[in-house]
Amino acid sequence: MAVARPTSPLRQQFETERKRSAFFSFLAGTGIGIIAADTWVSPWLGVPGGLLIGGVAYVLVFGYETLMWRKHNG
Repeated sequence: MAVARPTSPLRQQFETERKRSAFFSFLAGTGIGIIAADTWVSPWLGVPGGLLIGGVAYVLVFGYETLMWRKHNG
């Protein structure tokens, strides 16, 4: 049975901020994606295209934040 390691306050703050910034990126990406997909692709692809763009933005920010944490803090 695995025992959870105690995390530092800095790590907890980072985890909270990483999720928060990724979520805000998702919201912005979704809004931009809905407008762009609806305008330039097809009215039927507005919302699905927006959610796809928002998901990509979320993954990019979450991945970047994780990479930078590992680079600077091991």
